[in-house]
Amino acid sequence: MKPVTATVAALAVGAALIAPPAALAQTSRRAEQPEPASPAPASPPVVLLLDGLGVYVESDYIGVSALTRPLARQGFQTRTDSHLMMKSKGMVPDVIIGHSMGGESALRYATELARAGYKPPLVITIDAAPAPPACTVPRCINIAGPGFANVRGARNISAWDAGARFVNHAQLPTHAAVQELILRETGAFMAAWKAGQPKIARSAKPAARQNGAEAAASAEPAPPPSAPKMWTMPGWTVPDWATPGATGTRQGG
Repeated sequence: MKPVTATVAALAVGAALIAPPAALAQTSRRAEQPEPASPAPASPPVVLLLDGLGVYVESDYIGVSALTRPLARQGFQTRTDSHLMMKSKGMVPDVIIGHSMGGESALRYATELARAGYKPPLVITIDAAPAPPACTVPRCINIAGPGFANVRGARNISAWDAGARFVNHAQLPTHAAVQELILRETGAFMAAWKAGQPKIARSAKPAARQNGAEAAASAEPAPPPSAPKMWTMPGWTVPDWATPGATGTRQGG
């Protein structure tokens, strides 16, 4: 029986010697498989700004157009239009801000979007007029001066109590107290949107050896980022886009 025992032992040793290369081959195949790609970052939220009745030029001093730059600094894309929505009908914004008749259009369009199955936007109105409908989406803020109606279903804020006392209807959207209220709401919206974005995984790389000059160069601080460039003509305004050479006016409702 000794020869049989010796043969079995030899076969067991041979199997043990053959097994590791197969295991190594499986490990190698797993290592060669590419890592899953990180999700692409989503486009920034869009704010639709609707002016009221009249002729407007996109400006820091007239109508809700004055909010384009501070909203872009918060990270939003913006688009401006009149209350007639000749240029923006059919778009799906995340936030709608409307003044006067633009406020009424904002409320009505938010209802249309929700009924069509889109995610309801945040709606902010300023002196919504002349007969604003009720708010039918979850989040509406209405800022109103004396003589302008509250919006049913919205959180109504007195412009006078907020600090815009004795400010007329046309100048209300550019008053610092009113803009502070609006930017506080949009800032909270942007913070919540950023918190909901997927984290981009970064693969760890082994540190390479550096000589003295390379180590000194790597120790220097990175240059500061350049100031964002924005497209401020009527239409889209997106942070970090080159500014076109042409500017123009736009016609209100």
